[in-house]
Amino acid sequence: MTENFDTKLQALRDRFIENLPQNQEDNSKQLTAFSIVSIDEKLGKISTELQFLSEKEALLSEKLSSLQSTDNSAEIKEELRRILDKREILKHKQELLKNSELEMSKREKMKRQLVQLEIKRCKNQLEKKDCDKIDAKIEQKKKIFKKVFG
Repeated sequence: MTENFDTKLQALRDRFIENLPQNQEDNSKQLTAFSIVSIDEKLGKISTELQFLSEKEALLSEKLSSLQSTDNSAEIKEELRRILDKREILKHKQELLKNSELEMSKREKMKRQLVQLEIKRCKNQLEKKDCDKIDAKIEQKKKIFKKVFG
């Protein structure tokens, strides 16, 4: 049984080595495809893509106005429609990224406030003071947090 396992393992190793990319460029492209990108980098990429689409739209509009043929104009109109659709999608994606960034900062702020209240409650407990008001504030903040961030 171990011989069968060893032969299968060796076959898998050989197949893996055969399928490895030979040059470093392919390997680096594969690694960058799965890298984590920050929100700022995503927004930058989206804005450059939007700029490119605007330039392409201007060129196609100019080409459409200069052409009189119906066959070519139909193709150009279709391409313009696709560009406009893609631009709308990218604008929507850009808005979502900006909103998520704001939401994350609000979430972090509320977490900091909760931590500060917890620290205050712990200090009061160490000093053997009444913590009822602080507990009520903590519960209120937790309810708001659950309501807003679900």
